[in-house]
Amino acid sequence: MKDSEFSILWKQYEPLIQAVVELFHPFVEAAVHDLEQGKVVAIYHNISQRKVGESSPLKELKVEIKDFPDFFSPYYKQNWDGRSLKCTSITMRNKKGVPIGLICINADVSVFQDGCKLLESFLKIKGNASNPIEIFGSECESQAESVIQQFLDEKRLSLNHLSRDQKKELIQRLYRKGVFNFKNAAPFIAKKLNTSRASVYNHIKQIGA
Repeated sequence: MKDSEFSILWKQYEPLIQAVVELFHPFVEAAVHDLEQGKVVAIYHNISQRKVGESSPLKELKVEIKDFPDFFSPYYKQNWDGRSLKCTSITMRNKKGVPIGLICINADVSVFQDGCKLLESFLKIKGNASNPIEIFGSECESQAESVIQQFLDEKRLSLNHLSRDQKKELIQRLYRKGVFNFKNAAPFIAKKLNTSRASVYNHIKQIGA
């Protein structure tokens, strides 16, 4: 018996269908519809619990068969168990361009939606909470001034006559004291010590090197 146009097309598409289903296993199923018969003729990795031979639910596409596009933009629908499926359909055409088959690909996205909800819950904070160091600690400038003055007193140095190595030592002490936990610490320290921000960051990077 000679294969129909639909059967020939189906055989050509089948490796691609199987590859897509295996690539996204276990989240994807594919169903093949014979538009002339109006029936499901094959299901790959059946997650919708439909049966081969049952009527194709083409009405949900809300488009006349003759007007089917080459593929339908993705849309959502509910699976039998309430899980969300993200779906698309690809039209199979004969040599005259007439739609004769449909490949429907349905992805179970419920696990990803649940994951997004968990991440959103984990990342959420109450109100506009700020860094507690900035709320409960002293201001950046006052803490920095205190550490700088202590350093100068210990070393018997003047702020305006610090060598590069002395500035490096002071910046590293400021870092260890937690001053750089404040947002604007780097530009303030750079201006205070008459050096560049790049030098400040470079001295910090050298800690423990």
